[in-house]
Amino acid sequence: MTTAEVARIPAPDRSELAGSPLVVLGTSGHAREIAWIAEQAGRRLLGCVGPLRPVEAARLPVAWLGEDDWLDTAEPGVCYLIGVGDGAVRARIDVMASRNGRRSGSLVSPAATVGARCMLGNGTVLWPGAILTTDVRLGRHVHVGTGATVSHDTEIDDFATLLPGCRVAGSSRVGRGATIAAGAIVVDNISIGQNAVVGAGAVVVRDVPENVVVVGVPARILRSHRPAEH
Repeated sequence: MTTAEVARIPAPDRSELAGSPLVVLGTSGHAREIAWIAEQAGRRLLGCVGPLRPVEAARLPVAWLGEDDWLDTAEPGVCYLIGVGDGAVRARIDVMASRNGRRSGSLVSPAATVGARCMLGNGTVLWPGAILTTDVRLGRHVHVGTGATVSHDTEIDDFATLLPGCRVAGSSRVGRGATIAAGAIVVDNISIGQNAVVGAGAVVVRDVPENVVVVGVPARILRSHRPAEH
């Protein structure tokens, strides 16, 4: 998909936010990947914000701008992306970052494919090779990893995470903060509950309740799961 084709997607940052400078909130490998996507997409990325850990800082491909409070005094036009893999942590960071009217941008890799009538919520990031077919809706700060696919008429709620190579079939729903791990498959017409985790390589053939981990083929409940407290 060309940059021009990506620009026609009706995502929140396709109008007045399209040229806004971005910062990534986070300094881990997840944040570094988002910085790389921004570079590939030709977006103006000022740098990363967050705890200065010497090992991670040495690997950052962009400038380290400061601790978490850096955003409070940034220019009003600066938008943020959250470079954290855990959806529950992204939700808490979003509450802090959006104070005083601060807005989040969205980021689509030039190597991602987005079909007709797909809607991307604020803060969404699509990695290279991600595919949204048609009439897919993504909520706020949804992360869709490398090679993950989402089929027609599927809704992915806020802060959900789709890890590399997973497949979500048509007319499904993935709840707020849920995680679909690498290589997992969700068949059509399935509901994944809030904060649920679908384990790597699992095949989901029936609805998954909230706050559980499911694994296996077919997927079965392994244990309960609660969002991270850190």
